[in-house]
Amino acid sequence: MLICNRCNTKNLDEAKFCKKCGSNDLYDPQAEEKLEKERQRKEFIAKHKNKIIASVVILFLVACISIYFYSEKYNRIYINKLEGKCLDNEASYKILQTIYKEKCDEGDNKACFTNISMNDNLINKKWGFINKKGEIVIKPKFDEVWSFSEGLVRVKLNGKYGFIDKNGKFIIEPRFDKAYPFSEGLAGVLLNGKWGFINKSGEIVIEPKFVEAYTFSEGLAKVKLNGKYGFIDKNGEIVIEPRFDDVGYFSEGLAGVKLNGKLGFIDKKGEIVIKPKFDEIFGFWGFKEGLARVKLNEKYGFIDKSGNFIIEPRFDDVWVFSEGLAKVKLNGKWGFINKNGKIMIKPKFDDIWSFWVFKEGLAKVELNGKYGFIDKSGNFIIEPRFDDVWVFSDGLAKIELNGKYGFIDKNGEIVIEPKFNDVGYFSEGLAGAKLN
Repeated sequence: MLICNRCNTKNLDEAKFCKKCGSNDLYDPQAEEKLEKERQRKEFIAKHKNKIIASVVILFLVACISIYFYSEKYNRIYINKLEGKCLDNEASYKILQTIYKEKCDEGDNKACFTNISMNDNLINKKWGFINKKGEIVIKPKFDEVWSFSEGLVRVKLNGKYGFIDKNGKFIIEPRFDKAYPFSEGLAGVLLNGKWGFINKSGEIVIEPKFVEAYTFSEGLAKVKLNGKYGFIDKNGEIVIEPRFDDVGYFSEGLAGVKLNGKLGFIDKKGEIVIKPKFDEIFGFWGFKEGLARVKLNEKYGFIDKSGNFIIEPRFDDVWVFSEGLAKVKLNGKWGFINKNGKIMIKPKFDDIWSFWVFKEGLAKVELNGKYGFIDKSGNFIIEPRFDDVWVFSDGLAKIELNGKYGFIDKNGEIVIEPKFNDVGYFSEGLAGAKLN
């Protein structure tokens, strides 16, 4: 409201002249108050500029999401509900299949692929199992799966771990916070923050009381108590007192141990047979095929069970022996040596599979950004044409092509098309498979 200085008549805010006397001498009695409020507003904006921008961005995103979820003929919430039901509800499955076919016909490439996947009964965000023909034999319904071991496989469902058989039936219900695969008849399990062991009937045979516990190997399992590591037997009895800073698994009668920053080896009585003096050993299984990988003064070599160097530490890196050969790194490239330290395959590869290097007679190698397999003479049996490959297991190897996973045989022939979002290894005739 504006007041006329001449006649005190009240005028509208937008007035230029007094409506009564025609004077243009008008004033706003709240001008100072308005100026103060404007100053405070500008000060607030300057002080909270980042928060205001963030709020605007969030509102924009909410609007976009709302459009994404609600504006289409088949909104995303409706589709998500159908996807959640489609495994156990045939009607939902068929409706969802019709929707994706319609979207595919409209040019939605993602919907086209999803529709194809549904035709193969693979529409899911869960893990199941396939056989060597690529057929689903255990329906995808698990959050995580591993490889079969001793007839059972650990799986995760609704945040808990249990074990199923090859028919997909729960033999041990998912009630554990974590679990390891079965080894030597027992599996480590975590309950209420402590580790123990169960048998194949799901019965607890070693009470959960350890801070850490690992898989049994050669009759003993690594455990942690009071900040130190030792070993227990299958009765849960401590046979090697927890006195080490760390330990590995027993392999070929010996286990790696760490004391005061150095590594050596003990026997099954807990006696030190190779004095801790090395900077590094192969963490889980020290000895393989009679030799152990060790690091000394920034170089790698191999020792025997007496602690003597059989292959002097002269390599930039090495890995354990597998099928008579070990990978070695020299001048940035990888090759292979035999147990006499002789180079059998010249270092020329960018990378070589890091675990059991040769498996079933072949080794994964990388060359020019692609992966293939060589034999023990260094010849390519399967040319490097894949985006990634994994070791052979049960006669098949996992491959990656264009972001999808499948399997090849030892001739390099694709036997299971790369159509899965992930797969595991074949073990005991089955492999885990996932499709998002």
